[in-house]
Amino acid sequence: MSLTRAFILLTCALALFPVLKLNYFSILMIVWIATALVLGYQNHAFEILREKWKTILILGFFCVMYLMYLPLATDFKEMNKLIIKSLPFIVFPVGLLINRFILTRSVIRSFIGIFISATLLLNVLGWVKAMAYGLLRAFAENDFYHPLFRSFFSDAASMHLPYLGLISSFAALCLVYRMLRDKIFSVPFFLIVLFLVLSMYLYSARMAMGCFLVGLLFMVVRSAKRTAMVWGTMAGLPVICLVLFWISPLKERYFTSMNSEWVLPHKGQHPHEVNYRYGIWYCAARLIGQNMIAGVGADKVQKELNSCYSGFTYESYEDFNKVTYNTHNQYMDQLLKFGIPGLLLFCVALFYYVPGSSLLYQVFILLIALSFLTENILDRQMGVVFVSLLNSIFVAYKFNSFEKSTRSRLAG
Repeated sequence: MSLTRAFILLTCALALFPVLKLNYFSILMIVWIATALVLGYQNHAFEILREKWKTILILGFFCVMYLMYLPLATDFKEMNKLIIKSLPFIVFPVGLLINRFILTRSVIRSFIGIFISATLLLNVLGWVKAMAYGLLRAFAENDFYHPLFRSFFSDAASMHLPYLGLISSFAALCLVYRMLRDKIFSVPFFLIVLFLVLSMYLYSARMAMGCFLVGLLFMVVRSAKRTAMVWGTMAGLPVICLVLFWISPLKERYFTSMNSEWVLPHKGQHPHEVNYRYGIWYCAARLIGQNMIAGVGADKVQKELNSCYSGFTYESYEDFNKVTYNTHNQYMDQLLKFGIPGLLLFCVALFYYVPGSSLLYQVFILLIALSFLTENILDRQMGVVFVSLLNSIFVAYKFNSFEKSTRSRLAG
């Protein structure tokens, strides 16, 4: 087997990240980057790193900021964890840029196909677990305080549900994109999309469902040539959303959340009366107000939040002293870590390659940007890998396509 062939196979294997345990994926990533570096050396491709240094800084921004902040840190143990967790933001751009000419359309399609298959498998396992328990029994017993379906899918996937919902939403939109691009209605694709959406609906992935619907509307508006189709989609989606919402577990989760009082957690409250998000965002907003320009520092955010949480007198099995609650908003987290300049640079890096990019990449960034509003997606390795790997794949392929087009025009 040639080294080029091995690199292609290893790149496609990276798409299995949803189903791989962290230690296995780490080994795969090490083998992949070693192969990428050797292949780049053989092809005398390291010069591209000097030419594309700005690209590496942009794609690796989340890790680069930690490295730049390191001399100012006081908690080096915490910074070490943050840097190690964010290394994929550097590893994937370097390995893919020096071997970007290998990223053909067929390789990208294989990569996305494997990613969709892995995501589909996780959702299938969730349904198997639910059916083993008994669907009718589960529907009868499931409620906000005993979310059986959420437990089934979370346990089966060994994944925090916001991440399962996010990757499921993007997998479904990849298939919709393929049908819109090829202008062919595929029954298997449609059934897989329907299955993924029903899965998200069953385990009440609210943000993931919202991301899917916004992404779907965005793709239809951008790609549909018939005005009637655009207006039909814009009119039909809200109706479908309302119907699905009204007869699903989402309804109960929504009203239970909205009925929680907008008061800080305090002694005497029962778990169903506590508005956790309000308590979290109160502390985050308070810290931001006090440290808006420079932030509190990447290594101090959680400590400062915990210090604020200590003022809450609420006591329970999941109170703020027993469970670690981050900001549940990636933009707030970035603002707390590095202040306004850090947040602005973060947003620039996130959207930098959107202009002139493919519709699927624009949808990917749209999903990421929306999901950042309710979760610290980059606080877990799954989120880091999903964002850094897919972002690097899309950008490296964009460069490859542009350079091939330029060479063709010059040759012509």
